[in-house]
Amino acid sequence: MVLEALLSSPDKRAFLKTGLRTNYIEKFNEVIVEPRIQFNYLFSNQFSTEILSEQKSQTASQVIDLQQDFLGVEKRRWVLSDNNEIPIQKSNQISLGFTFKNKNWLLTLENYYKEVNGISTRSQSFQNQLEFIKINGDYSVYGSEIIVQRNFEKFHTWISYSLSNSNYTFDSYFPEEFSNNFQIVHSVSWAGIYEWKKLKIAIGSKWNSGRPETSPTLSNMLDFSNPVKPKINYNLPNSATLSDYFTVNFSAGYSWKLDEKTTLETGISVLNLLNKKNIINRYYRINQEEFVQSVSTNSLERTPNLSLKLSF
Repeated sequence: MVLEALLSSPDKRAFLKTGLRTNYIEKFNEVIVEPRIQFNYLFSNQFSTEILSEQKSQTASQVIDLQQDFLGVEKRRWVLSDNNEIPIQKSNQISLGFTFKNKNWLLTLENYYKEVNGISTRSQSFQNQLEFIKINGDYSVYGSEIIVQRNFEKFHTWISYSLSNSNYTFDSYFPEEFSNNFQIVHSVSWAGIYEWKKLKIAIGSKWNSGRPETSPTLSNMLDFSNPVKPKINYNLPNSATLSDYFTVNFSAGYSWKLDEKTTLETGISVLNLLNKKNIINRYYRINQEEFVQSVSTNSLERTPNLSLKLSF
């Protein structure tokens, strides 16, 4: 069942939207109530603010099985909650944003907080000591993002910066709290687009701090308590980070009008223009000689692309 209400002020500066969604899970004889609220206020024609808050739930979770070799291929599948090993996931989130916009400028600032209860280690792509441990827990994330965009007559540019902090909490594990596998604390993106007649040129770049990783201990890397199936001795989960990520991409396009009905569009792009080596994931496996070996996943090297499109 869904209920919704809309309210606005006489001068149309304030807008309030509230809602309530109710789910009945017959299998567990459980009623889940999910309230939500959206509030907008227009300080002027150029400056506004928005507050959003809502609760959500889902009875399906994604389980990730990793291939046990140096390929580390993921097999993803969706499973329904049993309210035990696979609990119902419930989330709470709130955000506060500000927007300034005029003919040439756009500035946005968003601050947010989100917590999700009922996650499983099986859904988080662990490739360390938690890979074969089935426990449930929570994660929370909070942060801010700012975007600045400037428009000129033939040139458009924007830059964004985000700051976030995301942590897991598993009450039945030590340590109970540690960094999320997908946490990126700092991220900066920039892009510029130049347009002249039928020519368009764009360049963009992105930098972010490295994702967390879990490294083996420097001494006694292997545990031979079970000689048939030795295990890697790890440091604390996600206690290290990968190197920073940086890439620059370039693209250009031009179109020709061949006749009244025919147009030829050409484009060229180069991904990772500077050919920067970026490690985006790293995990560890035991090789056939029973040594610990690291396996790294790199982003694309410099990759040119050419496109032709004929429209008639």
